[in-house]
Amino acid sequence: MRVGLLGPTTLAVAENTAQVGGPRVRALLALLALDAGRAVPVARLIDRIWDEEPPAAAENALQTLVRRLRAIMPADTVKYVQRGYLLTIEPEDVDIHRFGHALETGRRALTAGRPDAAATALDEALHLWRGPAFADIGDIAHLRVIADTVAEQRLDAIELRADAYLTEGRAAEIVRELTVETAANPFRESLAARLITVLATVGRKAEALQVYRRTEATLAAELGVGPSAELRSAVKDLVAPTIEVARPEAVTSRRFAPARSEPVTSRRPAPAHLEPATSRRPAPVRPDPVTPLRPAPAAADRARLPRRFTSFVGREQDLAEVARLLAESPMVTLVGLAGVGKTRLATELVHARGPDWPDGHVFVELAGVGPEQAGMSARAAVGAAVLSALGRVERVDAGGGDWIEVLVHALRGRRMLLILDNCEHVVVAVAELADQLLQRLPALTILATSRESLGIEGERRYPLRTLDLPGSGDTIEAAGNCSAVRLFVDRATTVRPDFGLTQDNCADVATLVRGLDGMPLAIELAAARLQVLSLRAVIDRLDDRFALLTSNSRRIAARHRSLHAAVAWSWALLTEREAELARRISVFGTGATLDMVLATCADHAADASDPMRAVTAAGIVDTLMSLVTKSLVEFDGTRYRMAETIRAYAALERESALAGRPLAQGESGRQEAGDRIRYRAVTPGALL
Repeated sequence: MRVGLLGPTTLAVAENTAQVGGPRVRALLALLALDAGRAVPVARLIDRIWDEEPPAAAENALQTLVRRLRAIMPADTVKYVQRGYLLTIEPEDVDIHRFGHALETGRRALTAGRPDAAATALDEALHLWRGPAFADIGDIAHLRVIADTVAEQRLDAIELRADAYLTEGRAAEIVRELTVETAANPFRESLAARLITVLATVGRKAEALQVYRRTEATLAAELGVGPSAELRSAVKDLVAPTIEVARPEAVTSRRFAPARSEPVTSRRPAPAHLEPATSRRPAPVRPDPVTPLRPAPAAADRARLPRRFTSFVGREQDLAEVARLLAESPMVTLVGLAGVGKTRLATELVHARGPDWPDGHVFVELAGVGPEQAGMSARAAVGAAVLSALGRVERVDAGGGDWIEVLVHALRGRRMLLILDNCEHVVVAVAELADQLLQRLPALTILATSRESLGIEGERRYPLRTLDLPGSGDTIEAAGNCSAVRLFVDRATTVRPDFGLTQDNCADVATLVRGLDGMPLAIELAAARLQVLSLRAVIDRLDDRFALLTSNSRRIAARHRSLHAAVAWSWALLTEREAELARRISVFGTGATLDMVLATCADHAADASDPMRAVTAAGIVDTLMSLVTKSLVEFDGTRYRMAETIRAYAALERESALAGRPLAQGESGRQEAGDRIRYRAVTPGALL
């Protein structure tokens, strides 16, 4: 028995081939066939067939589908084992698995210098296709992701076969196929490059040049970018030698290469049989590509990274770890306090690992995007920001209904990194957009920076901590190896070139960076103050850190020109209940256990206007969890604590909230504040 999924779903038993009736029965067959020979859990089948919206009696509905499938299959082909269903056939009996095997056989043969064997294997792979994968199954998210992936693999196979045929001197045999596929995939430059090469090889140079000009115009009009180095290299020998060779800055710097077959398991849960080998014949390197015949518009510049004005200090291990996570997952979010260095780490990652994404990167700054902006919803505003970074201008309905379609069209087939910076104030809209893009674009990778994670499937959260600090008794050698000290000394030398870490100032430097909790923004602002203050004077003024740590630099974002503005950016996004609990927790200088938080921050029955009034213990725990998630409170497994800077800001908020209340007779302001923060002591057990 054989199952066909590369086109309309078919079932072949002996010599008889028939289509399978009913889209959900076909979906069940496809899901079982993708895991041929392995049991698929009932819960997973229900989730995927009904896209996480199962009917009330989901297991009964699934059993009905199984009965209908068994009715058209040989006996004992579908078995119930280990709370799941098993299709008792071999992976090679499913065309999608045979395709993957033949594709990799062809790839390896081409790499080994055997174009004849490669052509045979790739011919076999492509002959299995009868139309789009899962063409008659309907809109099931999991299968749609796999369909997109194998569609990309099919284009890989076409390109590899073109390479094999070219090597064998059979270019004329593939002109028509490449012409059709290039027209159907106008943004796939690797495909256009092969068509240009094939046309030139068979003597049709004028047509080859037309293909180049048409592709160049499409890229400029639709994406606002110039042709890739690979495409320019393909046309180099066709261009008159009088044309000046140049590489203007307006052209986006990208390294286009044929899209590599994407292991399905690296993007979404999928059968191991679909994971291809990673070997690939490298794209030919041709020196000195010619300039595009028409310069790309300057709109491409909008996708550039923020310019670096200072050295990168103290995050080498974080850089390596985030790069590792991005290699394993399509979505990574850097989370942490404002001013901890999330944007800088994302920027450095692209500079260090840019070649990992052949189609380059797009940097999208979301700090200026408002939840409601010029009559647009947050969803539409975020979509517009991404599209603008891509260099495109579209008129889409203000509700944002078509933004996903526009972005999918712009990004389809591109192995690139999309950086979404400062997402915390539009986190719901960004989460929806990221989830939709990742579902439909298997080759896309997203790196987000936010105060909190997006909470979507497949996301890997990387908490960016403050820099490591020296101990109170560390030697100058030990202190000098701490990243917080290294950053302070590096930034201090920009305003005082003679500054250095010495035996005399080591203890003061250590005291200062510890007082700033190792927060990079605070350390940089403190180092800048050495232009007008001594190191000791800066330390003495840390009690008034928000007045001390400011900058007049106009190239710095407004929220980073002062420590107060950076913290206020995060604080303003708290709910009233979160802000109130944060103010109360700030009384704990060295942190507190959960019992201490519950006992101290319970409801205050005497004040009906208090946002924490009559909150249950569960409510406090939920709010506390939210503060941890939003990086305002740290949890080490036992105690909850605030960074000293956050605690100082919360204290200011607390004093401001209490300023309008009259003092009780005989109490000082400090006593009243303490009493109001302590509220009513209760037994923690009574709250649970």
